Amino acid sequence: YFLFPPTLNSGKMSFSLHLRRLVGKTVTVLPRGARGWIRSASSWGKYAGGFQQESGESTAGGSGSRRWARGAFLLGVAASGGLGLLVSQRRRLDSGGEGSLLAVLPELQAAEKEKSELTRQERRKQHFKLHSSYMYKGEPYMTPRDFLESLTQDELRPCEHEFLDDKMVSNILKKTPSRSKGSSHLFRDMWDTGILSYGDYLFLITALIESRRQFEVAFKMIDVDRSDYIDLQEFSKIQETVTKQKDPKEQKLPKTTLTTFLFGSWGNQKLYSTDFFKFIEDLQTEVREIEFNKYSGGSPTISEEDFARILLRHTAWDLDPVLDRLRTRLRRRRPVSDGAVGISFQQFCDFCQLLNTLDDFAVAMTMYTIAGKAVTEEEFGRAAHVCIGVPLDQTFVSTVFQIFDVDGDGKLSYREFLAVMKNWKLRGFKMKQQKQHGPWAEFKTCVKLEMKDK
Repeated sequence: YFLFPPTLNSGKMSFSLHLRRLVGKTVTVLPRGARGWIRSASSWGKYAGGFQQESGESTAGGSGSRRWARGAFLLGVAASGGLGLLVSQRRRLDSGGEGSLLAVLPELQAAEKEKSELTRQERRKQHFKLHSSYMYKGEPYMTPRDFLESLTQDELRPCEHEFLDDKMVSNILKKTPSRSKGSSHLFRDMWDTGILSYGDYLFLITALIESRRQFEVAFKMIDVDRSDYIDLQEFSKIQETVTKQKDPKEQKLPKTTLTTFLFGSWGNQKLYSTDFFKFIEDLQTEVREIEFNKYSGGSPTISEEDFARILLRHTAWDLDPVLDRLRTRLRRRRPVSDGAVGISFQQFCDFCQLLNTLDDFAVAMTMYTIAGKAVTEEEFGRAAHVCIGVPLDQTFVSTVFQIFDVDGDGKLSYREFLAVMKNWKLRGFKMKQQKQHGPWAEFKTCVKLEMKDK
């Protein structure tokens, strides 16, 4: 299965090309001595691949089969030599000395992480500019409507920047409601009457995707005197803490709709922890309502298919096969006469709350895999209950399994689930999760299908 994946039999890929792809993925991380042997294996693979094709076309004397056997033998010799060198250099690799992978990998990992973080910041900045309606002193600013649409709309609303002066900004800020009028319709009520900076945007995004515990820790760290309230200056420190970014350009607009709402027109009001966490909860509820109502059409529930569309919206997954598989399994699970059960808004909110504690959930799932246990629906529900404090509906858990259980064995591919969910809660700002392709993925799929048949 490893040397002859299904693509070889279908004629989509030659054996020599297949082997060179394997070598290309391997040779860059091997010691120099082993690279020569592996490259030799690639050359002999090309030689053997030519004889494989010739043996398929030959009809006389079996000479093609003998040539193919000779090529395969030489390939095995070259590969065995490369593996022998790997074993002999194990001590040098573990020692961390010159030429060791252990000496180089930390630097490579740090550089890759820094590059990934920079890419994410650039993507967010570009996303903010594309959805902003205002321009003030050369910097883009969002309206509350812009912010909501940047999260919930698939297509960009065509608009041109409106250039603001100091008087126009002052008139916009005067229309900001007081904190006592806060609700889960705040941003929809303000709509086009408001102005949000890039720093506000990052803070609001973080408030949507992180758990309450992180903000509780940040609030207590800033509230040094344990007074249970913070001022505007201390709030700016919370913004820097949770967004991990400090941009000097944001000083061009000292007051925004967000800070005016939380601290008053003069910026001198105290923000107590209860009001702070209520604002975050209202924001999360408002965005979830918009995402839910987009598919519910006024109904109290959405279908399982629409739930799958919401989950896979910010990923590179091919949606049609997932929906087909989900429909088939749902028909088997319940009779047609029972009708559609659907997913309620409360179930959707509970699942979103689970995504905000995804790191804790990943730890719980890892405990099962360390113990050598596959993740079943029961274990999934128990881990979710521990993380969010409320049990998930069993029918809802079963729907999640039907979406991510590709093999149909009743076990969850939790690593793929976590990767997709992390990307979804970041609203696509992380690099899109791609389905695995290539020889190794084909080999694993082939073995799974063979074991399933047996």
